[in-house]
Amino acid sequence: MLWLCLHFFNLPVECFGDTEGETFPLFVSQAGRVIGGNRPARHLGIRSGMTPTAARALTEDGRHRLRDPDREQRMLERLATWAVQFTPRVSIEPPMALLLEIEGSLRYFHGIEPLRRQISEGLEQWGHRANTAIAPTPTAAWILARAGDGTPVTARPALAERLASLSVNVLPLGQRATDALQGLGCETIGALRALPDDGVARRLGRALLETLQRAHGERPDPRRNWQPPNRFERRIDYLEAITTVDGLRPILRQLIDSLCTDLRYRDTGIMRLRFVLRHRERPPTRLPLGVLSPTRDAGHLKWLVDQQLDNIALTADVTAVSLQAGRFHALHGTSEALDLLDRDDRHTTDADWRTLIETFDSRLGEERVCMVKPLAEHRPERAWCYQRPGRTVEPLAQPSGTARPAWLLEQPLPLRSPRGRPEHNGAPLVLESGPERIETGWWDGLDITRDYYHARTANGQRIWIFRDRRGQRDWYLHGIFG
Repeated sequence: MLWLCLHFFNLPVECFGDTEGETFPLFVSQAGRVIGGNRPARHLGIRSGMTPTAARALTEDGRHRLRDPDREQRMLERLATWAVQFTPRVSIEPPMALLLEIEGSLRYFHGIEPLRRQISEGLEQWGHRANTAIAPTPTAAWILARAGDGTPVTARPALAERLASLSVNVLPLGQRATDALQGLGCETIGALRALPDDGVARRLGRALLETLQRAHGERPDPRRNWQPPNRFERRIDYLEAITTVDGLRPILRQLIDSLCTDLRYRDTGIMRLRFVLRHRERPPTRLPLGVLSPTRDAGHLKWLVDQQLDNIALTADVTAVSLQAGRFHALHGTSEALDLLDRDDRHTTDADWRTLIETFDSRLGEERVCMVKPLAEHRPERAWCYQRPGRTVEPLAQPSGTARPAWLLEQPLPLRSPRGRPEHNGAPLVLESGPERIETGWWDGLDITRDYYHARTANGQRIWIFRDRRGQRDWYLHGIFG
């Protein structure tokens, strides 16, 4: 096996990139000392080891953050999910490294250097910097990456020589081990390896000895493969609250870009996602968004979000925005859904009804957009129901093979019938066809027994009427043909 290690030496700073970007100088401190800064901060001369007070003196508008291990872990997991595109065997090495088993991927990526180049280009797009190292054991790759030694070691016999010259400071040493090594005058891994194993275990701890043995391939070094989460969730916090809808747009767009990037790596699409706008002292505002077929079209999702934002008013300042997306779907072909409304950059001749429904969803809310589904039922009032658009509707044959009106009245309207002849608006109706007898429903207490007719009014309108065969045998208007 061959392992590639990515050591994100600036992760404590880069994990704040979502919120701070590179706009302002940003530095991070831990235990009263600066441990890193972004590019603008480094340009101003802010360096590791400075006190935060000294760093603040170099920048008036700079941002100071305390190290956040939880945020670093989340970022590392995102990077692990991204790295799965290069090999299915990705392992997280906390707190700042990833291990990729790449031997099986070299043929696909045409060798080590093309693979490393693709990884580096991807990390650059994400705004990350990492030392890379390649070795036959994961621990050796990790040690080499911490040392900044990027020359690949592809054969196990060459490991000992390459590791021997490295400083012991690249090993995970505690204070006790550091003091002991200083007392021994042991400065390199080679010198440390020259000591008796029993002495190393007794004076420096067995964990350090086992680390060295794993690095040299003398002890098994199993790794747990990273399994990407089955949902996407990302959150952006802002110290300065967002007060306008227009201020929200770039944030929501940024989150959609992140989601679609994630979907591309998974080779999947999404149908449902939800933005959550968080306020300081009020319940969060939720903005659901749905499409009718799986997609990872960032442009289309952004356009739908814009439609939603056009119809909302912020009730409170927003301090954080998160995007949650649940079930992932396989993509069957590329979705090129086009629009029927007012998108100038698309052609209505290729319009897709799905996009029309999604547009209505965004503007009106999903609960207000539905379609009619026919049911296998003779009673006209019960022969249909509402359902969400997008689901397949199996066509049903007409119960009697006769035409039914598209407009069915919610309640049958009584008609006058002097001398037994039905009238509409004071004029007698002309019966064109019928009767069609519908007699059913005795099993549920809502039975009907009616004779239906197609009729025409005095002004030529075609209507659907029936005569109740029970009681007074009254006439009713029940539907209107288009």
